Amino acid sequence: MEKKRKYWSCIKKNTDFYDVPKEKQLEILVEAGVYVSMTVASSSELNVKEGFLYLPDLGIEKKPNQELKDEFYEYILEIYQVDIDTYFYVFFKEFNDRIFGMEHRDQRLIAIDIFREIYDLINVKLDFQNKEISKNGIENAKEFNRFLKLKGMRNGVRSTLATYENLIPYLSGDEAYFKSSKFKEDETFLHMLYFEKQLKVLISLNDRYQFIEDLAFSKFGKLKDAYQVYQNLFVSFDVFVWVEYKIDNFTEEKPSHIESLYQSLRDLEKVSGTKKLFMDYVNNRHEMNMTKIRNYSEKNNRKHDFRVQKFREELKNLTLKN
Repeated sequence: MEKKRKYWSCIKKNTDFYDVPKEKQLEILVEAGVYVSMTVASSSELNVKEGFLYLPDLGIEKKPNQELKDEFYEYILEIYQVDIDTYFYVFFKEFNDRIFGMEHRDQRLIAIDIFREIYDLINVKLDFQNKEISKNGIENAKEFNRFLKLKGMRNGVRSTLATYENLIPYLSGDEAYFKSSKFKEDETFLHMLYFEKQLKVLISLNDRYQFIEDLAFSKFGKLKDAYQVYQNLFVSFDVFVWVEYKIDNFTEEKPSHIESLYQSLRDLEKVSGTKKLFMDYVNNRHEMNMTKIRNYSEKNNRKHDFRVQKFREELKNLTLKN
């Protein structure tokens, strides 16, 4: 199924949008909710003169909204996935040849050195430390999870790539632009492509040798991110994960199973809000096209009643375990 894109080609060709100056275009995009107006300081530094504190000048900048930046980044990743994958397979061909015949412990020593080298080359500037107090009452400063720092860096790369010059072709549906030499030679794109190539290698090395817990890019990390979007719908992360698993594994009569699933969630008060909110979740997250969720009176649909009962029992067991 082709991925739905909300903003791709949302600016139609035969309009006067392309005839007005950049500032006017940005105003139109803000009015449409594609961009947002943000208050920004001219400098991050405070200015102190003769004992008086002078705050930086404040201005208004028009920036793409987060949803557009996320969608645009996914689009570029999709176009250049072959390049990223080619780098990945060449790297691991050489790596696998190097460790051939070695014990796992010796492989791991080589792999962790390579991991450190790549991580240092990426130059992650987010230098957070976790403060912890030991059982002996001694303060310790431990490194913040490296994958969370890489996730923060990716967010920065995503924002840097989403320039006006890159987004207008995206909003116009100009696919040729993103395969042109002009875009391929753009520094923000080259930096993004380099980062994604190295990131994929780091994730894979860590998955194989388990240096640290991946709190960002593993299945668990991705589910945590998705839950942030839908936490007002589900009462807990555990319920969200359970629903994700159930819907992904429905193979037959999927809409009917989802109707029964929703009924069981409502009966046990595991979701809040309206049916529409739940349908929006199903349609967006699981790429379906549900337009309604039917209500069934008890004993009017035996299959539905059986499914609801089964889902209720599973949900109750899930609650007991936690």
